[in-house]
Amino acid sequence: MGRHVHWQVYSQVAYEIIEAKTADAARGNLALRTAYVAGCALAAAMLPFFGEIIAVVGAVGYIPLDVVIPVVMYNMAPRGGGGRRSQAAYAANVAIMVVFVGLGVIGAVASVRKLAINADRFKLFSNGIS
Repeated sequence: MGRHVHWQVYSQVAYEIIEAKTADAARGNLALRTAYVAGCALAAAMLPFFGEIIAVVGAVGYIPLDVVIPVVMYNMAPRGGGGRRSQAAYAANVAIMVVFVGLGVIGAVASVRKLAINADRFKLFSNGIS
């Protein structure tokens, strides 16, 4: 269930672009979103390595957007009331950033490696590796 929610959240950008290009966003909203979802479902069904592609996208895109950038922004934000942020909180935030950047790099390398190893065995509309 969690992956579906993230997919819908990150698809909002595509929905916004599509709706900005249409004259009547309210009337065409359902049809355009349905067509977008159907296109994504077709791509997922057609490509047996879609999971590996999503893993690369997650490692390169979602980890920085969901984990690293918010922590950086928190560390850069001015403290309310002019007080100083504690060094322990700052160190914990830096540790979180380092750990998740490392996980993102490991995830990206592992996903690309898996794609490269299995690339010659993928077939369109198959149920995985043949």
